Amino acid sequence: MIRISFEEREKIGLQYVLESLHGCSPFGLERIRRLRFYAPEEREELETELYNVHQAKQAADALKDVYNKIMTVLCQMKDIRNSLRRCQAGECPDHVELFEIKGYLQRLESLIPLFHEAQAAAQFRDLAFHDPAKALAVLDPEKTRSRGFYIPDSATARLKEIRQAKKQVEEQLFHAQTDAEKDDLRQKRTRICAEEESEEMKVRKAMGAALAPMVDDLLADADSAGRLDFIIQKALFAVRFGGVLPEITETELELVDMVNPELVDLLQEKGRAFVPVSIALDHGATVITGANMGGKSVAMKTVALNVLLLQAGFLVCAKKAKMPLFHSVKMLFDDLQSMQSGLSGFGSEIVEFQKALKEVEQGYALFLLDEFARGTNPDEGAVIVQAVTKYLSEVHAVSLLTTHYDKVAEYADAHYQIIGLRDVDPEQIRMELAATGEDGVAVIARHMNYGLYRVEGKSDCPRDALNICRMLSLKPEILKKIEEAY
Repeated sequence: MIRISFEEREKIGLQYVLESLHGCSPFGLERIRRLRFYAPEEREELETELYNVHQAKQAADALKDVYNKIMTVLCQMKDIRNSLRRCQAGECPDHVELFEIKGYLQRLESLIPLFHEAQAAAQFRDLAFHDPAKALAVLDPEKTRSRGFYIPDSATARLKEIRQAKKQVEEQLFHAQTDAEKDDLRQKRTRICAEEESEEMKVRKAMGAALAPMVDDLLADADSAGRLDFIIQKALFAVRFGGVLPEITETELELVDMVNPELVDLLQEKGRAFVPVSIALDHGATVITGANMGGKSVAMKTVALNVLLLQAGFLVCAKKAKMPLFHSVKMLFDDLQSMQSGLSGFGSEIVEFQKALKEVEQGYALFLLDEFARGTNPDEGAVIVQAVTKYLSEVHAVSLLTTHYDKVAEYADAHYQIIGLRDVDPEQIRMELAATGEDGVAVIARHMNYGLYRVEGKSDCPRDALNICRMLSLKPEILKKIEEAY
């Protein structure tokens, strides 16, 4: 079972995705808030959800006005599920509950023709609504279709008599001359109002009893409204970020030109573009190497994000995708470990690694380790990460590690490197810095290529740190000593 903490959602950009959705109904908002991840044994249900989102995305242009109308109706719905359950349990609903149930049914009545219009174009599967006419007849027997709720005089013969008597007393009270006469009429009216309330309670209880057999259908319609709401939001998200319907595999994971929506928007605000990342993984260990600032962690988090989007029924933010379904997704990021375990440094890493490994070994999992063992000295860290990589190569899971340690990739099943500054001329950067006076880190980041390439054969980590020193014109005496050491 996939369990992701709020901190992990924030770290990989999943929380950003959820907050970018504009759920309209309380039922749709609940689905977003309580995001569900489909398990591998729920593949058929997940495929239905993915199909519906894909169809909604494909029809988004043609159905733009219909979607807007549907969302307007959904925004007007209230959560009446507890009131319906009270009716089903034989409890007497009050006026406010019946008013809200009636309003919900009227919105549902407005939603159904819009849904049929969308259904004709999108051909949704396993999504339908019941006709609310019978339930509306209980709460609106005179078919006034007014927005308010009122128990009519005709509800019972006794209620009609009581209200007529009440009206007569109120007329008499209006014309009364003496205080004694007024007091007597007021007491009489109070007694009649109590009788009216008692009779109305009987009517409300009868209405609740009449609704009780329909409650399961009405609750199912609330669920369908939430599903439709969420499907439309997922489809509009996919339109914005180029979501694609993935091919579901047994073990293989391949993402072509995947993006991270949070970083796409963040970079766009700065006038820059996110560099799409492509990667192919399978069971065993894959290592991503590259210098600091190189985007290793971004690549890893983007993989995690898109895996979780798939298993939550979203289209994947990539041009093409082949993906398996995982029993669990475990992520070890340095700045999350100390927060979650209460420890610090290397001890925290080991504690969290042991916990995660137990779950990873329970079923086919995605295991992500970002710069593991950075909390200890580099010599020990390299040995530890090499051993961990070798072990994970034999575990039936997709393990992805980022590292700047050398010789780790020798023990992995696959090795990727960040392109980084490989194709950049340091002299060109120095000239640009001299001419513009810009912040050196910003200029280097602009020239950094965050794409991945697959390494065939042995290869140590790239030496971008030396190039960065050259580009930033590190003191010549220091730079000379570094170059001699290299």
